[in-house]
Amino acid sequence: MANFDTSYTKATDYPTLFIHGFLGVPEDQVFTKLYRYFGSFTKDLVKDLNKEGYEVYFPGLGPFNPVWERACELYAYIYGGRVDYGVVHSQRNHIKRFGRTYPGVLKDLGTPGKHAKLNLIGHSFGGPTVILFSEIFTNGCQEELDATPADEVSDFFKGGKGDLLHTVTTLSGTNRGTSVTYFMGDRVIELVSRAILNAGALLGNNIQKIYDLYFDPWGIMEDPTEFKGGLGSLSDPKKKAGVDAYATNVNGGNIAYEMKPDVAAKLLGGTKPNKNTYFFARPGRGTHPVKSGNESPDGHIFPLFKITAWILGNYTNREKGIDKEWLPNDGIVNCIAMKAPADVEQIEFVDGMEIKPGVWYNMPEVNWDHQGWAGMFISKAHYYNIMGEIMKSIYLLPDA
Repeated sequence: MANFDTSYTKATDYPTLFIHGFLGVPEDQVFTKLYRYFGSFTKDLVKDLNKEGYEVYFPGLGPFNPVWERACELYAYIYGGRVDYGVVHSQRNHIKRFGRTYPGVLKDLGTPGKHAKLNLIGHSFGGPTVILFSEIFTNGCQEELDATPADEVSDFFKGGKGDLLHTVTTLSGTNRGTSVTYFMGDRVIELVSRAILNAGALLGNNIQKIYDLYFDPWGIMEDPTEFKGGLGSLSDPKKKAGVDAYATNVNGGNIAYEMKPDVAAKLLGGTKPNKNTYFFARPGRGTHPVKSGNESPDGHIFPLFKITAWILGNYTNREKGIDKEWLPNDGIVNCIAMKAPADVEQIEFVDGMEIKPGVWYNMPEVNWDHQGWAGMFISKAHYYNIMGEIMKSIYLLPDA
């Protein structure tokens, strides 16, 4: 039996979409037979929530795709149809305008009843994904509207749908980036990006059923429906151009660069939350302060994260504005970076506080590392208790 509290009376019963972050894969991949993004090796949160009567979905978005691309893919996943990355965006970032075709899981979203609205929960880079999705869903994109004939423009870029979002929640979201990107440096990010994309270019779509890299917008792989088999070529000029476009796009258009705090601020800072939607930023923390004033990893966190947690807990960069406030972390993301986007109205939540729509609430920290939200090396009872309480808090909120 799952450890969810279902004894309460729901104020609403809208579907919830769990959005994965960096490296996440959809449920139809062979890789997920071994490891569930929300559940780790021994649990399946999405499946078990559905068994308990919640309507829950887990979209498969590009595991290496930047935030704009993922937001557009999420729209197509919900409503169905071919992904439209936009005329301006595709030209600026040297990608194909159109992506894959999704069947649509909530084509009737916005109709009275259970599908009148939805809830979004994004982990890690899924945080920026749901934030940008909410921004475009609510306010549209005037730049794309101006550049596209009226009969061709995606409804996504028209906005006006913000009232269809009941709640937006981020879990250890890279909402303000992470200082690990400054520690790595642009050169390392570029080299790693090239290595991954070259592997995709060489393998083609041969690994798509095992682990789908979603590199087709850059022409590095084919759309799975068009793949004819065989290995790719690293000497293909179009593929080389796609690798260059992704690996050197330091101002965005590359998931790693978009996790740089200065780039994240440009992408998400000043977003305008819908006035009828509830917003929550939920942080995790896997470190504690020591006498030096720095942070040391907690003993219970994932062993590999003890190394990265120590690095983040001791790394400052005055030039980049990374001071001691950035030292507490979950092994991957700084706690301060998990808060609501910069320059957005936000409140530090305390028990007993009334929750109102249209404003971000920075919630209390959960004492686990970055993959705690995935249930990695956490008991099923504890993991489901925490995630169940989050679901309960959402479903107890009345319509705004």
